[in-house]
Amino acid sequence: MRPLNIAAALSGLVALGFLVAASHPLRDALALADLERIELAAFVQLGAACAGLALANRSGRLNLIAGALILGGAALFAGALYAISLTGSHAFAMLAPVGGSALIIGWAALAFAKPSQS
Repeated sequence: MRPLNIAAALSGLVALGFLVAASHPLRDALALADLERIELAAFVQLGAACAGLALANRSGRLNLIAGALILGGAALFAGALYAISLTGSHAFAMLAPVGGSALIIGWAALAFAKPSQS
């Protein structure tokens, strides 16, 4: 599950970077709505990163699938919101519901995964 661990750690790094950027260098450069969108995206991504790190320590295919869906969904969701906020273009807007759906499916799959599988 090392790839899941790496992906989760990088996801947390990106999320934290956007939170810091929204509160410092981007604070005066973006509208309040864009800053709030970045913060929402970063919080969702940071939560998914925490889940991914926890799942990286579990074995079993369903845990891996759930982790991949949660991290991938968060990347799509947050990436769309980051892109909209930074570019002003809504070209990536359709990625947000796809990412949100993947997040939901990932959390649902996790409900059926065994905490410790051999």
